[in-house]
Amino acid sequence: MQDLKTSIIRKYQRRSKSTFEGDDSTILLLANVTDEPTGVVLDYQRYIYLHRDNVGRWLGISISNSLEQEIDDGGGKYRQGKEALSLLLSYHQEITDFLRHFSDEVESIFGIDAETWMTACKARWRKLTL
Repeated sequence: MQDLKTSIIRKYQRRSKSTFEGDDSTILLLANVTDEPTGVVLDYQRYIYLHRDNVGRWLGISISNSLEQEIDDGGGKYRQGKEALSLLLSYHQEITDFLRHFSDEVESIFGIDAETWMTACKARWRKLTL
């Protein structure tokens, strides 16, 4: 069930504060979620955002302060390349569980449902982080 007011896609209305050159939009990959009778309620205390340029290319990810403390690897809030993929792999199951709430929206972005997309991502990310 997806609340029509809650979207995991955000196009910036003003310049991004991220360190990524050309940062134009984000996709929320992880946040605390609660199903309420009125729809999905998100809590952004613990999150992962995928940052994209104006044509949808991946630039990197950003993580919340609480996740940064949880990981405690000194990698910082913004991550790219293998470092980003390794982090995504380590939170794969949580991301999958979160995105199930937004499977229709994931399908509108990537052309496949959230579960199938995350299965493919896991295989690809593993290969790229070896």
